Formats: sequence, C-alpha cells, structure tokens
Amino acid sequence: MKPAQQGRGREAGFSLIELIIAMGLTLTVMSMASILLAEAFGVRTREHTRVEAIADAQRALNILSREVANSGFGLDGNGIVAADSGADTIRVRANLNSFGGAGAQNATTDADEDLIFSIIDNGGERLIYRHDVNSGVPPSPLADRVDSLEIVYLDEDDAEVAPGLAEKVRLTIGVLLPQVGVAGSPGHQPASRTQVTSEVTLRNGNLTSY
Repeated sequence: MKPAQQGRGREAGFSLIELIIAMGLTLTVMSMASILLAEAFGVRTREHTRVEAIADAQRALNILSREVANSGFGLDGNGIVAADSGADTIRVRANLNSFGGAGAQNATTDADEDLIFSIIDNGGERLIYRHDVNSGVPPSPLADRVDSLEIVYLDEDDAEVAPGLAEKVRLTIGVLLPQVGVAGSPGHQPASRTQVTSEVTLRNGNLTSY
C-alpha cells in the first residue's frame, strides 16, 4: 500500500501584495502626520516670534513714554523741539536738575536732558533709536522688531496740534509679522499686524494739572 500523503497547509504570513498595501498605508499615515507636525511647529514658531516682537515693542514704548513724559520739566515751554519733531521723530528737552539748584532755567546741557527718538531703516529692518544729544554717544536702538512709529501731538482736549503747542503725545509702535509660506499651501500663515499705544501728558509749565 502507498503511504497516505499528508496535505500541506497554507503557510502563515503576508503575501507580497498585502505587504505592499500595508507599506503604502503606513507611508500615507506617516506623511499626513509629518505635515500636521510641521504645521504645528510652524504655528508655534510664529507665535513665539510674535510674542517676542510685541514684548520688544512694549519695552521700547515704556522707555519712550517715560522720557517723553519728562519733556518740558523745568522749562518755560513744553520741551518739544518743533523743528526736529514730526510724525515719526520727536526731540524732547527737560531741565532735570532744575529742582536741585543746578543749571540755569531752560538749560538742557546735561546727559538725558536733550533726547531724539526716531525710527530708521537699517539694512531691510526698521529700528527705533534713542539719541542723547549731550552725551556724545552714538544713537542706540530701543527696539529692532518694529515696523512703524507714529507720533501724534495733542492739546488738553485731545485735538491734534503742532508739536510746539502739544500738551499730550500719543505714541504708537507697530509690529508687522510677514507672511509664512504660500497661500493655499500647508503651513501658510498670513501676515499680521499688532500695535501698542501710549498717551503721555507732558510735564510742561503750561499745564495746570497732570
């Protein structure tokens, strides 16, 4: 008698077609995950840049507001040099030693008593500079992540006036974040603009209250 032939069962495992399909699905999922992860990192980086830029502008605005607020201190007028002041530049003077008995009335010859603030284009970026006229030191940047500086001169009723007649000054610093990527493409973020504003009352002799 011939020995009974044992049947060979189907070997366990994936066929080539099944393996190709599985690899294709895996690659598709990994590609989608990579795109989502890249977009998340892009948003995070953009927000981090935005926060830093606004903080930089706010620091500059605080310094600018404090210095401008002293304009006219110990002087007859409001301390603003009209010939050197305009929509994006302001020159302010103050006799900071007037209460200490040092210096004559209207003398602004010491350090920090004659200041110019302006926004300047520097190699494709815009910077707000502080220049102490009496110090002999070159202008120093207050902020390097800004797009604009707007200065408005106001009277006590908030009406716009010439710099020499101002009793208040409104300061606005703009921060512009450029577009990231191309519209319609993954990770695209449109350009955005943020402003920080301060309204300062000048310490000049024409004011009856502060």
